[in-house]
Amino acid sequence: MNQSANGSPPVILTIAGFDPSGGAGTAADLKTFAAHNCYGVAAITALTIQNTQGVTAVYAVEPLQLKECLQSLVADGNLRAVKIGMLASRANAEIIAGFLDANATLPSVLDPVLRSSSGFDLVDAAGLEFLRAELFRRVSVITPNLGEASALSGLTVESVEGMKAAARALVEMGARAAVVTGGHLDRPTDVYFDGARCETFVGDHVRPANTHGTGCAFSSAIASNLALGRHLPDSIMLAKAYVTEAIRKAYATGPGRVPLNHFFRAHPHSRGADYMPVVPEPEPVH
Repeated sequence: MNQSANGSPPVILTIAGFDPSGGAGTAADLKTFAAHNCYGVAAITALTIQNTQGVTAVYAVEPLQLKECLQSLVADGNLRAVKIGMLASRANAEIIAGFLDANATLPSVLDPVLRSSSGFDLVDAAGLEFLRAELFRRVSVITPNLGEASALSGLTVESVEGMKAAARALVEMGARAAVVTGGHLDRPTDVYFDGARCETFVGDHVRPANTHGTGCAFSSAIASNLALGRHLPDSIMLAKAYVTEAIRKAYATGPGRVPLNHFFRAHPHSRGADYMPVVPEPEPVH
């Protein structure tokens, strides 16, 4: 199923921070949605001051503003999925929890963003605790990287075995499903666990410096595929393939971190708009 009931592209909501350099946050989410032939709308949790060289400041949006924005967007009645990224504060996390309760049938993907790649905290301590206690159980899947999985689970996560243990621990803590992403391993590997099914998805390193916003794009690509009617494991596999090729076709936009090329299929050097990357094979985990 590639379109919503009325024949138009599915509408997906991102709830995340704004990156003015366009590499991460809502800007990256909206580009990822569009690359999957979906229409994106956004509710901003925070304004960040950053460029390719790093984050220098974060200004959380007032909770009432976030709540009113979410109410306005959901009033259109055509959302098909939601992706959640940077929370910035506990107050905003509480607003998001209420939104999820009121829209419990929407497929939802939580990228538990804790720190920027340049080391800047993107959620306060109270927000982190609320994320663990309340948001895990309200979303369809969470997508932490190695550092986030370690911080959230309390485990050391430095290997595939550690990722498996963390994924299981996160589900035991209340998550319906978890994908622990290991892009910094010798072979980029993602581990999926939903309480019963456990799989690894293994890829290859391609231009490892071109990775600004990979977590945002990965979680948004999962949300896109869920909105298009695909099952969660298939959505994860397709999202990994999309991000891998977006890294491969990335190009510098400033002197610092290189963002993904979200629209690689539309660019001449990407082998044409009809090109689809090879999908990584999942490996069963016992």
